[in-house]
Amino acid sequence: MSHFSTVKTKLSNHECLVQALTDLNLSPQVHQTAQPLKGYYGGSQGQSAEIIVSGRTIKARADMGFKWNGSEYEMIQDEYEVIRQLGGKFYACHLMPAYGRRMVLAKAAELQEQFGECSIAEETNGTVQTLRLTFSGHQEVKQYQRR
Repeated sequence: MSHFSTVKTKLSNHECLVQALTDLNLSPQVHQTAQPLKGYYGGSQGQSAEIIVSGRTIKARADMGFKWNGSEYEMIQDEYEVIRQLGGKFYACHLMPAYGRRMVLAKAAELQEQFGECSIAEETNGTVQTLRLTFSGHQEVKQYQRR
């Protein structure tokens, strides 16, 4: 029988989560308050979320949602539908790397104010993605006069 399951996550940054889902071409719908999810049989089974990936987006009969629990997002999904359409390791192999990349880029933007202009080089080697951040920095030169 098809049903929603809740997966605990460590996803706590709203903007980075939405951007990561967008990077994965999942077209997230963002709501101020939790909205009902559409389940396999049409009903929500009492589940709701603030960030919703429509089942139509992933060619599934059930939505996937991300609900804020006060400290982080919980992923609500119909496991059968998500595994069938996105793969069994969607969270670990796709969502977390995209979210991590967005977190690094957000931190780099924050650090630019402190360390100067930042250039970002991305490199992928198999399943390992590396982001190299280089800050130009501010050099302060002081001259002293001898007496």
